[in-house]
Formats: sequence, structure tokens, C-alpha cells
Amino acid sequence: MIPMLLTAVLIFFKWAFIVLLVMLLAGIIFEQYSRRKLERNIRKGKTFAAINGHQIHYVKKGKGNCTVIFESGLASDHMIWKEVQDEIAKDAVTLSYDRSGMFLSEAGDFVKTNESIANELTQLAELTHCPKPYIIVGHSIAGIYIRPFIASHLQDMAGIVLVDASHPMQLKRSSAKLKKANGTLPLGLIKIMMETGIFRLLFTFIPFSAEIPVNHRFHRIFKDFFYKSYRTVFLEAANDTLNFQDAGKYTSFGHIPLTVITGISPVRYAHIKDAALQQEYQELAEELHSDLLGLSTNNRLVKATKSGHIIQVQESGLIAEEIRRILLLNSHCSKL
Repeated sequence: MIPMLLTAVLIFFKWAFIVLLVMLLAGIIFEQYSRRKLERNIRKGKTFAAINGHQIHYVKKGKGNCTVIFESGLASDHMIWKEVQDEIAKDAVTLSYDRSGMFLSEAGDFVKTNESIANELTQLAELTHCPKPYIIVGHSIAGIYIRPFIASHLQDMAGIVLVDASHPMQLKRSSAKLKKANGTLPLGLIKIMMETGIFRLLFTFIPFSAEIPVNHRFHRIFKDFFYKSYRTVFLEAANDTLNFQDAGKYTSFGHIPLTVITGISPVRYAHIKDAALQQEYQELAEELHSDLLGLSTNNRLVKATKSGHIIQVQESGLIAEEIRRILLLNSHCSKL
């Protein structure tokens, strides 16, 4: 009886292994087919600039006497700004782009620091002949990345808009439990999911964020093309401690018009089940975003009541309104 039972178990695991192997092979084939199909025409009609020997993808549109520059957060690209950029392009030159290694931009061979990102953006703005002064709009960790850019262009800055931006003390002020709750899956697991088609299939049906519907343009881009970006995302994240510490050096940008937009909708905490951690996250965001106002003596705090962290999805008009307000404050920019 026992030998027969053992044989049955072995047969079961043998076929289970074979089925799993076939499914993984099918997933790999599906993933490679999807990539080839998606990449046939993805670069057609797109614009690129050669920076440090690499092709950087950018979108420049609109006319005017100054430029509104958009800097994306971690794991996002120029597409997160599309609605805002389309609206502001009616009144000014606008520039959005994919940082090196993100979406359509080639990966650079340098460490992802605030300084290297600022240098890349400086070169891009110059190569694409973006008129000064600049209004820079940064989302999430871009609030860290753009600080050296602003500091090196103080005479050329017409305004700053921080969209639910990160704060240099954000990591140090977060508890270990909150960091874990806001963390991501390990790189190794993401790579397996990415290469076997699991990632693509999974996010075809469920949103990767409670703030972004499955049918939203950015969700589709993320699901379809994250395989081009995920290594760079982890590379950037690996330098968080260094970059946050560096950003703390820039404590004041004088009297440059500054708008800090903070999302206060409970959707921000939808991924956290622990009520105590939700409260910690809420209180920390409120405190740190209020502290960001200290970067300029000419500041304004705006609360996005319908949004959490990704304000571009639910309240793109609110961001556009604040950018337009700054445009009108500057006599040079207002000559539309």
C-alpha cells in the first residue's frame, strides 16, 4: 500500500512540474511576442536628444516665452503628465521626458544621483532650445531630484510646483513598519514576473495602484512597457538614502513662487490595512508637505481633496491651474 501511495505522489509531482514548466515556457513566449509586437512602431514619430552618448526621449510642445518642465516620480515617465502638459501647452512651451533608462530613453552608465539627473535635464533643456525662465513641476521623488537643478538655475526660475513631493526627511521620519508597507517586491521576483509574462497578465485585470484605473492611459503604458524601466527603477531606489541626504543641503530658493500640492484623499492609504499606519502616513505627509513651504518665502499650499499621491490622474486640472497662476505672475511668461 505504502509503495503504491509513494508512486502516486511521485507521479503527481512529476506531472505538476511538467505542467508548471509548460506554463512558464508559454509565458516566456507570450512575453517575447508581446514585446516585439509593441515595439514595432513605438519609436515612430518620437523625438530624442543625444545626451552623454545615450538617446533621451522627450516631448516638447507649445509656444511662449518660458518653459514649463515636468519631472516624473519613481517608476513613472513622461506619460503621467500628458493631460497637464496638453493643457499648459496652450500657454507656454512645455517639456516632459523619460529619465535615462525609463520607457523610451536609453539607460546611462552612471550612478543615479540628484546631480546626474539634474545634469541630464540641464543638457536636455539646452539641446531642445527651451526658452528661459523655467517653471519646474516635480512629482514624488522628483521633489528630491530637481533641487540641484533649481539651485543652479536660480536666475532662470519663474516658479516651482511640487506635486505631492518627497521630503529629505521622509525616510528618516517613517517607521520601519511604514517603510515596509510602502515597499515594493524584491527585484528578483519582479524580474521573474516580468520575463514570464506574469506581470503583464496580472496587471491586465487589476490596477497596480488604487489611484489609477486599469483603463487609464498611464496604467496601460506601465503594464505594457515596464519591462524597459524596472531595472532603472530599482537602481534609482537603491540610491534613495544618498539622494535624500543630498537634497537636504538645499534649504532655500529665495522668493521664487512655490506651490506645494498635497493629496489628502484616503485613497493614498488604500494599500495599507493597519489603521495606525494609515494615520502615521497621513500625519507625516501633512507635516512634511507643510515644511516644504519653507523652500521659498513666496509659497502656497494647495490641497487636492480628490487625490492621494498621484494627483495627475484625478485632478490634472488642479495642477494646470497652479502652473497657469505662476505663468501669470511672471510678466515675461504672461506675454503669450
